[in-house]
Amino acid sequence: MTEGYFNIGRTESDDELESAAVAGAAAIQSLIADRNNLRNQLATSRAAEEELRKRLAGLHQRYLELAKNVVSELQHFDSKMRDSVHERPEVTGDNVTSTPPSMKQFNGSGLPVGANGVRHRNGEHLIEP
Repeated sequence: MTEGYFNIGRTESDDELESAAVAGAAAIQSLIADRNNLRNQLATSRAAEEELRKRLAGLHQRYLELAKNVVSELQHFDSKMRDSVHERPEVTGDNVTSTPPSMKQFNGSGLPVGANGVRHRNGEHLIEP
């Protein structure tokens, strides 16, 4: 095995050997620099990914709070609408124009009325009382 080493020394000059060693050292330094650069890029990428996850979690939480507020406001609105429908006095008489039954969209309880007096609620078809 040492024969090959001695043969290299005999066939190449000292300048060529030194030049090859310098080139090899430069190549190793370049590889180390590339490795370090890739490590830094990976660390930066992981930090950015973690920051994005935190922001998405925050957005998700804000979305849930907003959705809860919207549902709460809609329930409050629905409650007020039902209360106003129940409090409205039924007026009958010759001088009052009433809505024809075919034009009614809601019954006295505030529920939607479909065609032919059929009330629709949660996908069920019920006969209007």
